Amino acid sequence: MEVGVILGPRVSTPEHIALSESLGYGRAWVFDSPALFADPWMTLARAADCTERIRLGVSVITPRMRHLIANASAAATLAALAPGRVDVVIGAGFTSQAMLQKPPARWAEVEEYAEGLRRLLLGEEIDWDGGVTALRPGRLTEVRLPVDVPIWVAAHGPKGFDVAGRVADGVITNPGHGAIEMASGTGRVYAQFNATIVGPEESLESDRVVEAGGPPAALHLHLGDGGAARGTPEAEEYHRRLQEVDPRLRHIEMHRGHLAEVTDLERDLITPQLLASTTSTGRPEEVRASHDALIEEGFDGILYAPMGPDIPGELTKMAELLELPRE
Repeated sequence: MEVGVILGPRVSTPEHIALSESLGYGRAWVFDSPALFADPWMTLARAADCTERIRLGVSVITPRMRHLIANASAAATLAALAPGRVDVVIGAGFTSQAMLQKPPARWAEVEEYAEGLRRLLLGEEIDWDGGVTALRPGRLTEVRLPVDVPIWVAAHGPKGFDVAGRVADGVITNPGHGAIEMASGTGRVYAQFNATIVGPEESLESDRVVEAGGPPAALHLHLGDGGAARGTPEAEEYHRRLQEVDPRLRHIEMHRGHLAEVTDLERDLITPQLLASTTSTGRPEEVRASHDALIEEGFDGILYAPMGPDIPGELTKMAELLELPRE
């Protein structure tokens, strides 16, 4: 099983990606949620300059956040900076859309966007937004077409898996959202792996564990009835607190710190029970068992998602636990 990383981009992320390469991770993908994170394409361009082998990708771009031609140009530029090691992941959107008070894109839009992106990167002209468009970088730009950039789809259920089976080179999913058997026929299937390793002097209530393991657990509070925490006292209390927030700003406060850091609104709700039921956080042997279970379920790889204040420390401990081959 290949092990990569998926990161919420911050200014220091290029250094974290360089460290990931040295630790033996095979991929480094970054989230794209402009209201919450640093710009993904700028982050990966900087990472391209300080790495040599690790694959670089954005996970996920969405049909409604940036115009297709802008993302296609960015992908082609990154491919010129890091030849042969660029991936693009397309999805319907969650936080990036929610921060605009908009719903996720329809899966038909995702499929159309993926097909259009692939054709643009091959140097073709396409009909788009009522006109014809194409990438036509001049010779002096040093951006070359056609370029082979694998296109993945982020999906957690049957509609997304169906689209991926038609247009994608692979799928990234979160086992807490969907079922692996739904993804048959979609090529490679990777799982996002949310965990922090609990040290010998720590517990699930330790401040460091809550800071590092809390963000992916809080995701399930943000998901409401669509998350693994539905019906729990933590989810019910979180919902009650949200009702006290100005309705105009509720979507912003709900997603503040999303998949990055724990906020005051949710901190005391990151209980041992929530951590255990929504993430793979635990003692080293428990985290390793969760990893091995994903192999048994048929996943082709995982993307470890370190969070909290000490990304280098999280990356290093997980690489050592999984015995990744260092350079």
